[in-house]
Amino acid sequence: MNTEALQQLIQKSVAEEQQTGQLHQLLQQRLETVERIVQLPEVEALERLYEFVIRYIQQVPQMLEDLHQGAVEAGLLNYVSPILEVVEGFFMAPPKELNKETGLAALMDEAFLAHRLFEEVNDTYIMRVGQPMIPFDMTMSNVIVHSLISEPYANELEQVVMIATKGIFGEENAYEKNDKFLAFMDKKENDNLIQIAQRWPCMSTQMGLDSHLQFA
Repeated sequence: MNTEALQQLIQKSVAEEQQTGQLHQLLQQRLETVERIVQLPEVEALERLYEFVIRYIQQVPQMLEDLHQGAVEAGLLNYVSPILEVVEGFFMAPPKELNKETGLAALMDEAFLAHRLFEEVNDTYIMRVGQPMIPFDMTMSNVIVHSLISEPYANELEQVVMIATKGIFGEENAYEKNDKFLAFMDKKENDNLIQIAQRWPCMSTQMGLDSHLQFA
């Protein structure tokens, strides 16, 4: 896992944004759409949204490092590695669908794939073994970024996530049939992944982007 290369890519793209302003232009075009979802500050709304997107992108390599560390400590690397590899591939070897943007805008698309994959992984674990693998909620943040990417492109990326999720949880990775894995998941007090995930608060709430929407 090469999160250092990913962090360098993000830093380079942030530096380029200072010259091009490409992501700022895209966010400016989508401000009205986002304001239907969350309450943006009256002053410097664009910069607050830009800061949110940067943190959304930067969170991915940190999540990868934390999950890798937790998986090693918990003896679950065999189960977590396929997820980490797919997420890293979104950035370092992007699927063909990711050819519509460059710079930070492209990294936002790739980060969306990563965050949505983690969301789907959790949903799959809940369905198959009765509890999430990593209990963190990125729903609101993902809704915001979905609106920034906009349809129909955002829906194309959703399909990429669905295909990747099916690949991770194929029959050869039948987690719910593995006694060792089920025993580990049943010992919540020893779950290092849960402890690590507590470092990832809901970004939209933390940054004061209060939702106009209600989720069941």
